[in-house]
Amino acid sequence: MMRLRWLATAAAAACLGGCVTDWEVDRFAAPEADVAALRTFLWQPGQLGTPAEVPAPVAAQIEARVRAVVTQELARKGYVEVPDRSAAEMIVTYQVAGSRRTVVSEQPRVGAPSPNDVLSPSRTPPPPLSELPREQTIRSGSVILFIKDPASDRLLWRGLIQADTRTGSTESGIRTLERMAREIVATVPARRQP
Repeated sequence: MMRLRWLATAAAAACLGGCVTDWEVDRFAAPEADVAALRTFLWQPGQLGTPAEVPAPVAAQIEARVRAVVTQELARKGYVEVPDRSAAEMIVTYQVAGSRRTVVSEQPRVGAPSPNDVLSPSRTPPPPLSELPREQTIRSGSVILFIKDPASDRLLWRGLIQADTRTGSTESGIRTLERMAREIVATVPARRQP
């Protein structure tokens, strides 16, 4: 009984870390493309488009972790990564774009004076009874996964997630990018066996 409870707790904790999202993947497939009929892919390094320059070590970490997630999930779907363009039937790459803004919490101040007391010219303004509303940094961004034809560089398939996040650290931001990439690649059609 105790072991069963421990397993249920571990499963719930794992799910809270990455299962519950409200992200919707926006997908596009070229009408003439049949990604499921292809077999091999070449990974092409992605691009980061952010207002501030991303430090080189962080960019390298993002590249490595997004690549690991995407290639692992594509392998699970039956695709094979190849080392050169001549053997690839498709090119897989990604793009991360984002911005950051600060917003003030919409929660009312507890114990704050009424506007009639503050704006009345005959009264002295009372001291504030609570802290100022809390500011939060919100990161708006998108993760896009591209599958292109190696010969023409034409787009065959694209998956996109746009989201607002409130991550507090670089590590949690990278984990969010990993989860977004995993959700996008989950919508790639599985390879059709010949």
